[in-house]
Amino acid sequence: MRNSSPKKLNFSQCLAIGLGNIIGAGIFVLAGTTIDAAGPSAILAFILTAILATTVGLNSAELSSKFPKVEGGVYSFAKVILGDTVGFLVGFLRLISYAISGSAVALGFSGYLVAFNLPIFLYYPIAAVLIVILGLIEMHGLRFTAKFEQIFVAFNIIGLVIFSLVAILYSHYNPNNFYPFAPYGLNGILQASAIAFFAYSGFNTIATLTPDVENGEKVVPKAIIASLFISSSLYILVIVSLLLAMNWGFYGLQSNPLSIALSSIHAPYWVVLIVGLSALTSTLSVTLSLIVAGSRTLKQMATDALLPNYLGRNNKISTAIIIFIMLLSLFLGNVESIALVANFGVIFSYLLSGIEVFFARRRKIKSTFNSPGYPAIQILSIALSSLMLIVLGNLSLELGILTLIAGLIIHVIHEEIKSNRKILNK
Repeated sequence: MRNSSPKKLNFSQCLAIGLGNIIGAGIFVLAGTTIDAAGPSAILAFILTAILATTVGLNSAELSSKFPKVEGGVYSFAKVILGDTVGFLVGFLRLISYAISGSAVALGFSGYLVAFNLPIFLYYPIAAVLIVILGLIEMHGLRFTAKFEQIFVAFNIIGLVIFSLVAILYSHYNPNNFYPFAPYGLNGILQASAIAFFAYSGFNTIATLTPDVENGEKVVPKAIIASLFISSSLYILVIVSLLLAMNWGFYGLQSNPLSIALSSIHAPYWVVLIVGLSALTSTLSVTLSLIVAGSRTLKQMATDALLPNYLGRNNKISTAIIIFIMLLSLFLGNVESIALVANFGVIFSYLLSGIEVFFARRRKIKSTFNSPGYPAIQILSIALSSLMLIVLGNLSLELGILTLIAGLIIHVIHEEIKSNRKILNK
């Protein structure tokens, strides 16, 4: 019987880091926004999004099993299968996504604290300190990081389960809460799906961990699938609970829908407190998980010589750079536009995952896990990802394409510099 390496992650630790990115502030904040966009049919929106996330998750699970020695997740899969240029563009977009998302979630943490009457001038300093502290935790190693994630995730899940149970027990069923079921038709469901998708997208973090997981080619696919099952079940349960507690029309664009629902059913104060603390803790788990994914993607890109080599010498250097980028991102003027680019990058990379599985199968690359339902699952993932890109809107597509062009220019310049150095060294 083989003993586990003391330096490698086990299944539960791997799952915790992934769930730390998935079950985050998104469900605590965006649940009300999805209901506002689709009405009670937000339930269908979350189911549709769960289907998309599952298809992409199965792609990532298979690719993780085929390439167990790479750390970059979707970036590495794109590079190995589709070439350096596509790989760089995917990695470039993902790094932007990790940095912007991390800084935005850290500001969410600050917002919660400022709401408790802390001075407003501490809004940015609190977020900056949080990023630095969580970055230092990540520098201590993955096993150390995983211990924090296990605590954060457990508390978040407990908070969501308690909310749902109390909402169901304290609510009096009112059919008007679910009427009209789809007030904005199919367009509303699709818009809500696009919003909900980003509450699911963190499972890619697990794919970046494969080399550091004991028996990673087998464990990582299981962790990806388990994370999607757990998060999908919780998300749909929360949406149903919100609709049971209060008429869908009252949620609007409120940033604290769970607290509003608990207030409407006169839930005990201890429940409100636990759910509020869970929402706060979720910002910690997401920020930490984004630092993990960002640093590992950056390190792998440098190791692959798509970025300067010194960036990938060790994990502390790549983590320090991600922290620095996140700190700079705190002070971006037009966060909305940058967020659209980040959203485009996430869906663009997931769209490619189905294509990558096709190419990997044609090359007969062996793996211990193969996606069921091939090729229907892959075709569905490509189709649904394409639909989500369209739903994001013209501005997101335009900014995303401009970012791709900028990334392509950076890549060409870097390759030219490398080529010139090789010539000079001869």
